Amino acid sequence: MDRRSFGIALAAAMAAPLAARAQSPVFLDYTQDALDKAYDQRVWAPNAQEVIARYASDSAAVRQKHPPKTERYGESEAETLDVFAPSGARDLPVMVFIHGGAWRALGREDASAPAPTFVENGCLYVALNFANIPAVRLPEMAAQCQRALLWLHKNIARFGGDPQRIFVSGHSSGGHLCGVMLTSDWPALGGPKDLIKGGVAMSGMYELYPVMLSARSSYIKISQDELAALSAMRHLDRIACNVIVVFGDKESPEFQRQSNEFATALAGMGRLKRRIVLPGRNHFVVPEELNDAKTELSQAVLAMMKATS
Repeated sequence: MDRRSFGIALAAAMAAPLAARAQSPVFLDYTQDALDKAYDQRVWAPNAQEVIARYASDSAAVRQKHPPKTERYGESEAETLDVFAPSGARDLPVMVFIHGGAWRALGREDASAPAPTFVENGCLYVALNFANIPAVRLPEMAAQCQRALLWLHKNIARFGGDPQRIFVSGHSSGGHLCGVMLTSDWPALGGPKDLIKGGVAMSGMYELYPVMLSARSSYIKISQDELAALSAMRHLDRIACNVIVVFGDKESPEFQRQSNEFATALAGMGRLKRRIVLPGRNHFVVPEELNDAKTELSQAVLAMMKATS
């Protein structure tokens, strides 16, 4: 065998194990490439950029019509929230929304668009702000959201909200954080066990193990203990309220699987209020269902909030 032939043979021998590994399942029947794509919603939604831009423009329009009161709930500059309340509000139920953005983007000013659905139907709406990766790590993001909810429980009455009727919702990475809020040990944090009276988990991730096997692990750095602490599916016994689980049938297979498994677990506990699968909706348009009070999702959410006393 000449040198050139030997080099080709050696390269092929070295590449073979790599190729085999690339085709081997890393989670369920997903290869690494397939799992990475299953946790990248842009692969499944060609209009992602257009919709994300709409979050900001629609929110800006709402803020003109319904100027919010911006409050600080923590010490850092990022720890702020917007309160949208109808005039003369008194003892009204409160919806807290946790924005998405892959834990790396967006803020409260991108999350104002659903406010009219609530304030025009006898509820308060609160858009949370918190620091994103890389300014903070994921555990601190969750801790900031917890501080916000504790602050709201103590202060929302000043804005006409009922501290005994606080609900939490979130989309995408915000859906993940919504799950963390629903499974937080509130008494250990200084709040009542039933601080949250209902949840709306939209297109979230409720078990981080497969997420951390995907390409998202390149920017999310957490320990195994933190992974367990931040996976709602491992703390279902802490959920003290009913939950609506929502996702679109055009989302990635992993986001659909995660939502279905969370909903099924909640159903087994008697905690699933509704499982809503939105036909023809991709990941990014799901939260826009809350921008219209007449949608199935908005009607279900408003009914849940007004039925809880």
